[in-house]
Amino acid sequence: MTKRTATHFLITEIAATGGKAPDWIMLFPKGPAIEARDGRRFTINDPDAIIAAFEKNQGPLAIDYEHGQAHKAAEGEIAPAAGWITAMEMRDGALWAKAEWTDKAAAMIAAREYRFTSPEFLVDKQKNVLSVAGAGLVNRPAFVMPALARAETETEENAMDLKAIAKALGLDEDADAATILAAIETRNTETAAVLSALEVENLTDAPDAITALGDEKTRVLAAKDEASAEIKTLTERLDAMATKDRDREIASALDQAVKDRKIAPASREHYKKMCEAEGGLEQFRELAATLPAIIGAQSELGDLPAETGRLPTDNPQELAARATAYKDAQAKLGRVISTSEAIEELKEKGE
Repeated sequence: MTKRTATHFLITEIAATGGKAPDWIMLFPKGPAIEARDGRRFTINDPDAIIAAFEKNQGPLAIDYEHGQAHKAAEGEIAPAAGWITAMEMRDGALWAKAEWTDKAAAMIAAREYRFTSPEFLVDKQKNVLSVAGAGLVNRPAFVMPALARAETETEENAMDLKAIAKALGLDEDADAATILAAIETRNTETAAVLSALEVENLTDAPDAITALGDEKTRVLAAKDEASAEIKTLTERLDAMATKDRDREIASALDQAVKDRKIAPASREHYKKMCEAEGGLEQFRELAATLPAIIGAQSELGDLPAETGRLPTDNPQELAARATAYKDAQAKLGRVISTSEAIEELKEKGE
């Protein structure tokens, strides 16, 4: 069955001894069945669980004046502590708490200005006591104070289901009130950070801010795409211009080589492909610088007509020099040929 919790109070007398406030106070009389002065009945079925819930809190519980934490603090008023519950234990079936009093509260108790304590506790739908939330110094043991009576008008139907809240917060269903409150505080802090980032003051304005943020993101992405397209177009234009410049350089180098009779016009396409390769133009220029002038309208090898391309056979030194230069040029192109092959190819290039 689903448990629902509500805050309740009892009243027990403070046993001041020796003119000083006691170190231990009774929170609940011997159970398991206990009855408040106004007739309400409760049950303590598992006192060890109550003590365990206190220890899980890992901190003291406040003892205030007239349950100020439950009522004044909720209205934004000051609700100072009279003392602190620092430990709990069972004594003969009754639940006792160790109290560390403030000087002011200790003096008031010793002077009998306050004679009773009223524990604040949480119960489930069956009125089983689940945990202690604190306590208060009170002075009206005959009946529940008006402020407390107002707190008791909350019906169980309207009481908050702590298990459901814990589950909604991503906590274990058995999480106590302190853990739940800490999770809510963390959630509030995160929400405040989001609102600050959105530059709005409340959650009501958040949807519009999120929509505006989405629109801005769309605009930025569109601008980015447009800029990327412009950059691509500009890059393509620059590449085309660079290609044209490169083509002009290659054509100029080939024209000069033909003019200088370093290559035959018929070989132009072959050398053009060489120049178009990575680093090819620079390689061709180095090659052309080493090639002898062997092609042209007038042969430098003798008085033979240039169109025959035949090398003179009566000048072996010059023939050997030209063949050697040709071999070196071909070696740079990755071809290894003999001297005789060089002479034959020189003859062919001259035809």
